[in-house]
Amino acid sequence: MRRLPLFPLGVVLFPGMPLQLQVFEPRYLQLLEDLSEVEPEDREFGVVAIREGSEIGARQVHSVHRVGCAARLASVRSLGERFVIRVLGSWRFRLDGVDAAAESPYAIGLVTKLPEERGDMERVRDHAAEVRRALETYATALNGEIPPLPDDPDELAYTVGALVPLSIPDQQELLAAPTTEARLLAARDRLRREAVLIRATHSLPFRRNISDSPN
Repeated sequence: MRRLPLFPLGVVLFPGMPLQLQVFEPRYLQLLEDLSEVEPEDREFGVVAIREGSEIGARQVHSVHRVGCAARLASVRSLGERFVIRVLGSWRFRLDGVDAAAESPYAIGLVTKLPEERGDMERVRDHAAEVRRALETYATALNGEIPPLPDDPDELAYTVGALVPLSIPDQQELLAAPTTEARLLAARDRLRREAVLIRATHSLPFRRNISDSPN
């Protein structure tokens, strides 16, 4: 079990995916200061999606999802009293608890790193091909184009989660899937569902801009 600083957000971060954040709350400014004192390769914190509550404001965070993703700090830029940081999703974890004895203004999670298991490789290849076709159908429904997709099936599954405007529960299901096989199957089903909804409603999906999230 590891100790990892936690940063609850209204988004789901996936391994290999970038995320930009504006940091201004005192507790997370302290987190940035603490991270600056360790080696660059150790500058990580855990992003967990909020289940109940808000990133900012009076409500604050009441509960979070139990599967999150470690975020590796890539860059920090000062904007007066706040900072813009860019992170890259690293590894998935299960949140087992919070260190109640930690003397820090931000929460310290007790986490277990989750393995990246692929499952049956023949089905992985089949599902990856199905996801690509489903993405083409989805893009056609939007009258748009999809960007170049990674060849690696693990990266492909996570790219769908970050690229397509799914709900937090749907994205969380992709993140928490136990194998690449299961994640690709879920991604395929979500893409097919979204394409049907777009055609039926003649409307574009709403997507919050996850590339620039407040804390």
